[in-house]
Amino acid sequence: MPTHYDTLGVSKSASTDEIKKAYRKLCMQYHPDVASSSSSTSTAQSKNADKFKRISEAYSILGNENKRRRYNFDISESGIQELRKKAAKARGTAGGGGNSFAATLPRNVLIGGILGIAGVTIIRSIMPEKENDDTHHEHTGKKRLVEAWLNPKTKRWEKPRPWDQEYQRLQPVLQFVPRDQVDGGGGGKR
Repeated sequence: MPTHYDTLGVSKSASTDEIKKAYRKLCMQYHPDVASSSSSTSTAQSKNADKFKRISEAYSILGNENKRRRYNFDISESGIQELRKKAAKARGTAGGGGNSFAATLPRNVLIGGILGIAGVTIIRSIMPEKENDDTHHEHTGKKRLVEAWLNPKTKRWEKPRPWDQEYQRLQPVLQFVPRDQVDGGGGGKR
């Protein structure tokens, strides 16, 4: 596929003035208004119009420094990709539909995933699990305390429930009580 440089007939190292000069010359040669008087057939006119569109597109990119820089990168990147494909075919990894998932997976993603899993495993083996109430009492000699209120009807300690109507009506004072004395407090993990 011809590049924009081929369309304008200039080299990749051509200056902006050389590109402009080549563009003007080709415009005079292929512009539909100028070229239509010299060629009478409709197919020749449509070919000239298509050629003029390609010339205009090439100049719109190569005449602008930022667009030209990006275009040069794009065509060089595609060239690199073609070389990679040829190298893969030479090694035999890309030929005949024998692509394996591991061969196409980017190496750094695979290594990053392995390191991440290994890191989590190491951290979990180093960090102790949360203690439940029984092991906490064995280690410290103290029981874990929670805030609770004494329900006068049931004579039991309960967790505060601000949405409960009885709790709202009584507005009890909260106290710290060992968790195993509170209804639903249990001794399990928290």
